[in-house]
Amino acid sequence: MLFVLLALGAALALRAAPAFAAEPAVKLELTEGTELSKADDAAVRKTLEDYLEALRKKEYVKAGELLDRASLLATVEPLVHSIAADTTHTDAARKHIFGVSTGDSIAARSNGELFTSLMHYLFEVNPNAAKVLERSTIQVLATRQMKGKASVAYQLTIAPDEPGGMPYEQVTAQQLKKVDGKWRILFRLE
Repeated sequence: MLFVLLALGAALALRAAPAFAAEPAVKLELTEGTELSKADDAAVRKTLEDYLEALRKKEYVKAGELLDRASLLATVEPLVHSIAADTTHTDAARKHIFGVSTGDSIAARSNGELFTSLMHYLFEVNPNAAKVLERSTIQVLATRQMKGKASVAYQLTIAPDEPGGMPYEQVTAQQLKKVDGKWRILFRLE
């Protein structure tokens, strides 16, 4: 989430309105989990679509609020340590990525604030990601429930940047879980 998030580091977020292909390129045979209820299936799809739409519109606060807080917070320190040369640089790295320098300050920020800062950092690191997002679409292929989580298989397509070029297509999955009765995306950086 940003799904294969921004390669989806460069390819995770998407264009002006959710676009879904008519026919999936991949047919799936579901062998694990159980079907979601119609209401949960619709809610999971809507959460995913709302997230992608918010990313396309650069409404990162809104997108961040659709993420599971625990999974978002779990990415903070690994990401900070990936750019901090050593422990003397972690506060500066935290501030650079998330806008605040301490763990307590991170915990005090909303999902939307944290995600907005993270997105600005990711676009700083990969300025072409925004253009890729504009050319991206998804198609939900299947939803299943396993161990209390919804698993969504989807096809990501990134249109070529030149006419006649080959699109990039990838089938991947995203998990969501219910938090206070609402489906939230389990965040992971890939």
